Amino acid sequence: MSASNERMSVFGPTLRFKGELKAQEDIKIEGRIEGSIHHQQRVVVGTKGEVVATVNAQSIDVDGKVQGDITARKSVKVSQSAVVRGNIRAPSVSITEGANFNGGVTMEQNAGSLGTNSTAPAR
Repeated sequence: MSASNERMSVFGPTLRFKGELKAQEDIKIEGRIEGSIHHQQRVVVGTKGEVVATVNAQSIDVDGKVQGDITARKSVKVSQSAVVRGNIRAPSVSITEGANFNGGVTMEQNAGSLGTNSTAPAR
Protein backbone atom coordinates (compact mmCIF):
# COMPACT_ATOMS: atom_id res chain seq x y z
CA MET A 1 0.00 0.00 0.00
CA SER A 2 2.55 2.59 -1.11
CA ALA A 3 1.65 6.16 -2.07
CA SER A 4 2.93 5.64 -5.62
CA ASN A 5 0.40 2.84 -6.22
CA GLU A 6 -2.46 5.07 -5.06
CA ARG A 7 -1.81 7.89 -7.54
CA MET A 8 -1.28 6.38 -11.00
CA SER A 9 -2.87 8.13 -13.97
CA VAL A 10 -3.68 6.01 -17.01
CA PHE A 11 -3.23 7.32 -20.56
CA GLY A 12 -5.72 5.06 -22.35
CA PRO A 13 -5.17 2.95 -25.49
CA THR A 14 -7.27 5.18 -27.78
CA LEU A 15 -5.45 8.40 -26.79
CA ARG A 16 -2.83 10.06 -29.03
CA PHE A 17 -0.59 12.94 -27.88
CA LYS A 18 2.14 15.02 -29.56
CA GLY A 19 4.27 17.41 -27.55
CA GLU A 20 5.92 17.67 -24.17
CA LEU A 21 4.26 15.74 -21.33
CA LYS A 22 5.15 16.75 -17.76
CA ALA A 23 3.60 15.46 -14.55
CA GLN A 24 4.22 14.80 -10.88
CA GLU A 25 2.27 11.55 -10.36
CA ASP A 26 2.92 8.05 -11.70
CA ILE A 27 1.55 7.40 -15.18
CA LYS A 28 0.76 4.28 -17.18
CA ILE A 29 0.80 4.79 -20.95
CA GLU A 30 -1.39 2.52 -23.06
CA GLY A 31 -1.86 4.99 -25.96
CA ARG A 32 0.62 6.73 -28.29
CA ILE A 33 2.85 9.66 -27.26
CA GLU A 34 5.24 11.52 -29.59
CA GLY A 35 7.65 14.19 -28.35
CA SER A 36 9.13 14.14 -24.85
CA ILE A 37 8.10 12.90 -21.42
CA HIS A 38 9.49 14.53 -18.25
CA HIS A 39 8.15 12.92 -15.08
CA GLN A 40 9.04 13.33 -11.43
CA GLN A 41 7.83 9.82 -10.55
CA ARG A 42 7.31 6.48 -12.32
CA VAL A 43 6.44 5.98 -16.00
CA VAL A 44 5.01 2.63 -17.12
CA VAL A 45 4.68 1.96 -20.85
CA GLY A 46 1.95 -0.69 -20.93
CA THR A 47 1.76 -3.55 -23.41
CA LYS A 48 -0.46 -1.46 -25.72
CA GLY A 49 1.63 1.68 -25.20
CA GLU A 50 3.70 3.22 -28.00
CA VAL A 51 6.14 6.01 -27.21
CA VAL A 52 8.18 7.87 -29.83
CA ALA A 53 9.91 10.27 -27.46
CA THR A 54 12.73 10.88 -25.05
CA VAL A 55 11.61 9.66 -21.63
CA ASN A 56 12.97 11.10 -18.39
CA ALA A 57 11.61 9.97 -15.00
CA GLN A 58 12.49 8.61 -11.59
CA SER A 59 11.83 5.04 -12.71
CA ILE A 60 10.64 3.62 -16.03
CA ASP A 61 9.04 0.23 -16.74
CA VAL A 62 8.61 -0.76 -20.38
CA ASP A 63 6.16 -3.49 -21.42
CA GLY A 64 5.24 -1.90 -24.78
CA LYS A 65 7.15 0.01 -27.47
CA VAL A 66 9.60 2.89 -26.99
CA GLN A 67 11.56 4.59 -29.74
CA GLY A 68 13.82 7.18 -28.14
CA ASP A 69 16.33 7.58 -25.35
CA ILE A 70 15.32 6.62 -21.80
CA THR A 71 16.86 8.26 -18.71
CA ALA A 72 15.90 7.39 -15.14
CA ARG A 73 17.17 8.70 -11.82
CA LYS A 74 16.48 5.33 -10.15
CA SER A 75 15.83 2.36 -12.47
CA VAL A 76 14.71 1.10 -15.87
CA LYS A 77 13.01 -2.27 -16.33
CA VAL A 78 12.47 -3.69 -19.82
CA SER A 79 10.12 -6.68 -19.86
CA GLN A 80 9.97 -9.65 -22.22
CA SER A 81 7.10 -8.06 -24.22
CA ALA A 82 8.97 -4.76 -24.74
CA VAL A 83 10.41 -3.32 -27.95
CA VAL A 84 12.98 -0.58 -27.25
CA ARG A 85 14.93 1.38 -29.88
CA GLY A 86 17.17 3.86 -28.09
CA ASN A 87 19.76 4.29 -25.39
CA ILE A 88 19.08 3.63 -21.71
CA ARG A 89 20.78 5.59 -18.91
CA ALA A 90 20.08 4.79 -15.24
CA PRO A 91 21.82 3.60 -12.06
CA SER A 92 19.95 0.26 -12.30
CA VAL A 93 18.88 -1.40 -15.58
CA SER A 94 17.04 -4.71 -15.99
CA ILE A 95 16.40 -6.18 -19.43
CA THR A 96 14.43 -9.42 -19.33
CA GLU A 97 15.46 -12.25 -21.63
CA GLY A 98 13.32 -12.15 -24.76
CA ALA A 99 12.96 -8.35 -24.81
CA ASN A 100 13.56 -6.73 -28.20
CA PHE A 101 16.22 -4.08 -27.40
CA ASN A 102 18.47 -2.17 -29.79
CA GLY A 103 20.60 0.54 -28.20
CA GLY A 104 23.23 1.23 -25.61
CA VAL A 105 23.11 1.02 -21.82
CA THR A 106 24.91 3.37 -19.44
CA MET A 107 24.66 2.58 -15.74
CA GLU A 108 25.84 5.39 -13.48
CA GLN A 109 24.64 6.90 -10.21
CA ASN A 110 24.16 10.44 -11.57
CA ALA A 111 22.23 9.35 -14.68
CA GLY A 112 19.09 11.28 -13.78
CA SER A 113 20.95 14.57 -13.40
CA LEU A 114 21.95 14.56 -17.06
CA GLY A 115 19.61 16.59 -19.20
CA THR A 116 17.27 17.52 -16.34
CA ASN A 117 16.68 20.74 -14.47
CA SER A 118 16.44 18.97 -11.12
CA THR A 119 19.14 19.88 -8.60
CA ALA A 120 17.86 17.68 -5.78
CA PRO A 121 19.29 14.16 -5.51
CA ALA A 122 16.99 11.22 -6.12
CA ARG A 123 15.86 9.35 -3.00
